[in-house]
Amino acid sequence: MAPDISQPSTAARLPSLAGLRFVCAIAVFAAHAYVTLSFNGDWTGTKASVALVVGRSALSFFFVLSGFVMTWSARPGDTATAFWRRRAAKIYPLHVVTWFAALVLISWTGGQIGIRQAVPNLLLLHSWSPAFDINTSVNEVSWSLSCEAFFYLSFPLLIRVLRRIPARRLWAWTAGTTLAVILLPLAASTLLPSQPAFPPFDVTFHQYWVVYLFPLTRLLEFVLGILLARAVLDGRFTGVRFRHVVAALAVAYPVAVQVPFLYSVTAVLIIPVALLVVAAAGSDIRGSRSLVRGPVMVKLGDVTFAFYMVHLLVLQFMYRLIDDGGPASPGQRLGAAALLFAVSLALAWVMHTYIEQPLSRRWGSRRVRAGTMPPAAPARADEEPVAP
Repeated sequence: MAPDISQPSTAARLPSLAGLRFVCAIAVFAAHAYVTLSFNGDWTGTKASVALVVGRSALSFFFVLSGFVMTWSARPGDTATAFWRRRAAKIYPLHVVTWFAALVLISWTGGQIGIRQAVPNLLLLHSWSPAFDINTSVNEVSWSLSCEAFFYLSFPLLIRVLRRIPARRLWAWTAGTTLAVILLPLAASTLLPSQPAFPPFDVTFHQYWVVYLFPLTRLLEFVLGILLARAVLDGRFTGVRFRHVVAALAVAYPVAVQVPFLYSVTAVLIIPVALLVVAAAGSDIRGSRSLVRGPVMVKLGDVTFAFYMVHLLVLQFMYRLIDDGGPASPGQRLGAAALLFAVSLALAWVMHTYIEQPLSRRWGSRRVRAGTMPPAAPARADEEPVAP
C-alpha cells in the first residue's frame, strides 16, 4: 500500500453507497419493465432512448461502485486466493440458481438453449464472446456478472499497481481513465468495421459489444472506482455534494438521449456517475444527511444483488401469466410493473436470506493468511456484492 494513504477516521462502512445500490437497481428494473411491458418496437423513440440511458447509467454506476467498494474494504494481510474465494462465495451461488431457473423457464415456454450458450454462461465467460446469442443467453442480465468476475479476478493485481501511484498524480490518473471511457465509442466506431449494421442503431454489433459488453473495456469503469476510492482515502474530492450530482445529471441525461448511440451507453454519463459515488462516500465520512443512508435503504441495498439477478426473469416470464394478450392501458401496465417489482423483491429477500448469506458465510469466511495482496486501510466498508 502506498505510504501516504490513510483511512478517514469515520465511516468504516459507507451506508449511503449501500442505499444507492437499490436506487440504481430500481432504475434498471424500470428500464427493463418498460421494454418488457410497454415497448412498441421503436428503439429510436424518445421513451426507448430514455429507458436505455437510465438503465445503462445505473450499470455504469455499479461498475464504478464495485471498484470503489473493493478498494475501500480491502483487508490487511489478505491474499488473492482468499479474496477470490469470498467473491465467488458471494456471487456464484445466486448465479447458478438463476441460471438453472432460466433454463427451466425457457424450456417451459417452448424455447431452447444449446450447450454453446449454456456452458459459457454458467462459467461466466459469455461476455467475452462477440456472438449475440452467447453474450445475451440464459439469464440475460448475467452478462454484467461476467464482467464483474473478470474485475474480481484482476483486482489483486490492479490494487497492487494502482496503490503505487503517488497521491499528487491521482488527479491525472483519474482524469485520464475518465477520458478513456469517454473516447471509447470514438475508438470503436473508428477502428472497427461499420458493416454489417446492428438495426435499428447506426452501429455494428461488434462496436456495440466492445463498448457495452466486453469485460476488458468495462474494466475502465472498475479502475476508475479504484482511483476514486484512493482519492477519497487521501482526502480528495471532499467538496463534491449531492447537489452537484443532481446538476450534472440534469445536464447529462438530456444530452445522452440525443447523442449517437455508442456515446449514450457510458461516455456522456461517466462523470455524473463518478460524482455520485464520491458524493455518497463523502456524505458518510462527514456524517451529513443522506436520504439513502437509513436502515431500510441499507437493508434494501443488501438484497440488491439478488434482486438484480432475478428481476428480469420475473418480468419476462411471470408477465405471461397475467397478460391476457389484449391491449393494456398505461395504468394497467404500471400496476403490472408494481406487482412484478414486489414479486422480484420478495424473491430477492428469500434468495439473499437463504442462499446468498448462508453460503457466503460458509464458503467465504475461512481465516486468511498474510500473503500476496498488499495491506489496506484498517476500517472496512460494506463488502456486500455490487449488483452489476
